[in-house]
Amino acid sequence: MRICLISREFPPDTGWGGIATFVHDLALGLAEIGAEVEVIALSADGKNSTVDYKGIKLHRVAPVADLDKYQMLLSLMPYSHSLLKSLVALHLKFVELHSAKPFDIVEVPEMFGEGVFLALTKLCPLVIRLYTPHFKFIDEKLHLIDEGFDHQLLSIIEKLTLLNADAVVSPSQDLGDYVANAIGFSSEEMHIMKGLVDTNRFTPEGAQALKIDEDVLKVILVGRLEERKGVYQLIRAIPQVVKKFPKVKFFLIGKDTNTAHGGKSVQAELEAELKKSGCGQHVVFTGPVPHASMPEYFRSADIFVLPSLYDNAPLTCLEALSSGTAIIGTSAGGMKEYVQNGKSGIIIPPSDVQALTDALLELLSDKVKRESFGREARKSALELYDRKITARASLKLYEQAIVDFQINKLKALVRTDKDSILQSSQHLMAKFDEMVYGFLYKRSLTFRLSYWFHMCKDRPKLFSATVLVNAADKLAGALKLKDKPAVIKKLEAEIKRQPVGAGRS
Repeated sequence: MRICLISREFPPDTGWGGIATFVHDLALGLAEIGAEVEVIALSADGKNSTVDYKGIKLHRVAPVADLDKYQMLLSLMPYSHSLLKSLVALHLKFVELHSAKPFDIVEVPEMFGEGVFLALTKLCPLVIRLYTPHFKFIDEKLHLIDEGFDHQLLSIIEKLTLLNADAVVSPSQDLGDYVANAIGFSSEEMHIMKGLVDTNRFTPEGAQALKIDEDVLKVILVGRLEERKGVYQLIRAIPQVVKKFPKVKFFLIGKDTNTAHGGKSVQAELEAELKKSGCGQHVVFTGPVPHASMPEYFRSADIFVLPSLYDNAPLTCLEALSSGTAIIGTSAGGMKEYVQNGKSGIIIPPSDVQALTDALLELLSDKVKRESFGREARKSALELYDRKITARASLKLYEQAIVDFQINKLKALVRTDKDSILQSSQHLMAKFDEMVYGFLYKRSLTFRLSYWFHMCKDRPKLFSATVLVNAADKLAGALKLKDKPAVIKKLEAEIKRQPVGAGRS
């Protein structure tokens, strides 16, 4: 089977985030069981390239710079503008590859509707894999995302893409039910397929990163420092824990974020709480750690804790399972479907500091239980979550999606040539740009002054040509001339080819 995976994120260029790592391991898992796999992802250096990456063809593309000319869209809808630049680039590369040698199936993440052009045109059977859709972040006000039109448009694009896919697959029943309810899917339309992990990398055996006194118990949290990960609950549980286990040490492994109150550093806020409680010496903020080193941190830990307020199916949970580390997680999201409560870890309610404290004390005081949980965790990873297992299940899903595609392609919203959808999208952007520009230009003197200032500063040739043409028009009117000089006509034609907002920086 010839498979295309499209994802804006693919390591190492975009880092090892959840989507990037999943697509990476799925691509390698599919290749390992004999599929022909090509990946299309964004580049980090703004250049287009194609390389062989561990047996798969990896195509990197730069966002389409041509869309920068729509300055009104950029000013008012920065998220949508940035997304469209990426989606167009990814789609153009897919069309190029598919035209040269057709793919049997294409898979994309649901995030921001990366497969929207494929969903509308039905060029190829389309599978969408859920991670956490943007509309869930909006609905539950996660990551401080507002409910403005810019974000609502992204939500609409996601839902439109999902509704026109040939198959939608979720890594947890929890997220699958949420999305099905949000867009009106029936239960049989949502496929549940658990996450995956490289069980050959994340193992209980091997080098350890946290080399401290043997009698010091080590608890790690891996993830960005943000409220959603439950970091505040963990910090508030620590004082009670260290009273009984003064030699315990907590390692918070992940990047700081400015998502605290007032847009300030979360780490600074957590450190202030630790200072008040006198527990600062028990906590280490490591900052981000290279993905290549992460197995050494997981196998160093006595306990992995992730008290998330919500998490779909966190990759770090799977990595902890595969590393044979006892786990404490919450029932908010999909983690409860991966960790067997009382067998490979402990599942607690979200936002419950006392329950978190009790779970930590229970595992810190019982080495036998920690080791038993670790063995069961490793066993479940090998039996259920190895990437080749998920790859084989994906192939079966692809086969069914190809059959369903023959029916669904009759429902294509755009049935003309393959380039028409991009042309229509660009025409829509141009008209939006013109509308906003016209509204502001007529009603705001400040905008007009800013517009002409930036045109003079950034595009002096366009400025000069525009001034000359306007002056020629007034002169022709005053002299009652029937025709304009050829050079003025040529300048007019060139000016009309420029977007109306081209004068803005």
